[in-house]
Amino acid sequence: MDRKYIENEHVVDRYLSGDLTVREARDFEKFCLDNPAFLQALPIPVRLKTRLSRRPVEGSETGVFDAIPSSSTRAVLEETEDGFDPEEAREEMRRSSAGGAINRVLVLALGLGLLIAAAAAVIFGLQVRSLSEQLHGATKQLTSTQMQAPGTVQRYKLQMVKARPERPTFALGWLDPAQLLDISIDATEGKITQFQITIDRTDGVRVMQIKRIMRDSNKEVRLSLNSSAFGPGDYLVKIEGYNWRGQTEPVGWLMLGLQ
Repeated sequence: MDRKYIENEHVVDRYLSGDLTVREARDFEKFCLDNPAFLQALPIPVRLKTRLSRRPVEGSETGVFDAIPSSSTRAVLEETEDGFDPEEAREEMRRSSAGGAINRVLVLALGLGLLIAAAAAVIFGLQVRSLSEQLHGATKQLTSTQMQAPGTVQRYKLQMVKARPERPTFALGWLDPAQLLDISIDATEGKITQFQITIDRTDGVRVMQIKRIMRDSNKEVRLSLNSSAFGPGDYLVKIEGYNWRGQTEPVGWLMLGLQ
């Protein structure tokens, strides 16, 4: 007989009601005697635990005939005479089992509640972090697009390319503090003297367009730009010339990298 057998076969209930065979009762008493910790954990009265912790009455068990009383039956009868009620013991055991089940349910509910609270805290933390990153990005973008007075003046001489570029032909990086960009574009080729310059972001947003700008005596097209007028990104510069009919025709391209 072992713990699993005692639990599955309801040995404790049958022991209290005297329904065990002599051999079962003897095996149960022997198991209780050999396992005092198990005996103390049983939901039965203390006086019965004391009886079970003693050696069985000698000559009370044969282990063969069911009708011969065992020491377990004698113990139950003696306890009844001393005021022990088996029905009351079973009811006490049921109450103890019900209380244990309720405790297990409460523990599971508490664990589930803690798990939900932890998950909610993690989700809230991620949302706060996301909002913080969005706010930081918006603040940076707002700061980058605010016009600032240029602190220095930098002169650059640039050469046009014939085909539309896919990457910056002139990378400036992000300029902080702002600079005044004094740009000279080589326009020595051809006889065109008036130009139109269109600056767009690479995502298609129009930034500015300058019409009928003349080349100077050095055959250069010069323009000055405040770097704070541009946000971080790449900017496509389209250069067109006016022909004798007043119509524009492509001349060249530039791409400025400001990031």
